[in-house]
Amino acid sequence: MLDILPFLTKLHENLEKVNNRLTKYLKDPKAKNIHDIRTSIRRLNAAFSTLPKKYRTGSSMSTYILSCKELFKINSEIRDVDIIYEKLQKYSPNDNRNRVIDSLKETRATRLDHAKNIALALNNTEASKLLDEIMVTQKELEKRYNKIVANLISQIETNFPIVITDSTKIEELHDLRKACKKLRYMLELLPIENKKSLEMRKTLQKIQDILGAIHDYDFTINYLESIEQPSNEIREIINNEIQERKLSYERLIKYCARRLHVSPASFLIRIRSFKSSLERTSI
Repeated sequence: MLDILPFLTKLHENLEKVNNRLTKYLKDPKAKNIHDIRTSIRRLNAAFSTLPKKYRTGSSMSTYILSCKELFKINSEIRDVDIIYEKLQKYSPNDNRNRVIDSLKETRATRLDHAKNIALALNNTEASKLLDEIMVTQKELEKRYNKIVANLISQIETNFPIVITDSTKIEELHDLRKACKKLRYMLELLPIENKKSLEMRKTLQKIQDILGAIHDYDFTINYLESIEQPSNEIREIINNEIQERKLSYERLIKYCARRLHVSPASFLIRIRSFKSSLERTSI
C-alpha cells in the first residue's frame, strides 16, 4: 500500500535530489553527472505522476516537471552520442572513424548548450515552494498509483513474450525496457519493508540492464548505418556491433531461463501475482 506521509517525504526528497544534481551538472556535465540528473528526474517524475490530475496540469509543479522532461530528453540524446563515441573508441583509428567521432562531438556540444540553458533556469527555481500547493488524500493517491502500476504491468505482459522469442522486435524491446524501468521507479515509492516489491525491483533492474545494453547496440548500429555510403571500416564496426548485440540478447535469454524458471510465462505469472498482492493491500 502506498502511504501518504512516506510518499510526500519521498516526493520532497526526489525534488531536492534533482535540485542538488542540477548544481553538479552545471559545474561539470560529464557522463556521471548526466546519468545522475537523468535518474533523479526519473524518480521525481514517478512520484509526480502519482498525483491527481489537478496537480499534473496547470500547476507550478507541472511547469517545473515539463522543463525537467525537456532536460531529460536532451541529456538522453547526449548520452546516446556518448555511447556511440565510447564504442568507436574501441576500434583502431582511421579517417572514416575519426570523421564520425568529430561529427558526434559537434552534435554533443550543440545539445549540451541547449541543456545547460534549461538546467540553469531550473536551478534558479525555488523548488521547495513547489510542494506548498499540494494537498492529496490517501484515496486519491492509491487510485492513481494502482492505475499506473496496472498499466505498466499490462505493457510488460504484452511485450515480454514477444521480446524473448524474437530478437528483431526492436520497438517491443524498447517499450519493454521503458516499462520495466518505470515500474521499478514506481515500486521505490512503496515502503521498503515490502519484500515482494524489493524482489521484483531486483528482477526488473536486471532485465532493464540487459535490455539497455541491447538498446545501445541498436542505436549505434542504426546511427552508423544511416551514414551515407559507409566505408569498409565503418561497415566492419557495424558487423562487430551486430555480433555483440547478439551476445547481449543471448544473455537476456539465459537470464530468463535461469532466473525466471525457463518458461516465458513464469515471469508473467510472478508479475501478475505481484499485481494481485498490491491490489489486496489497497483494499
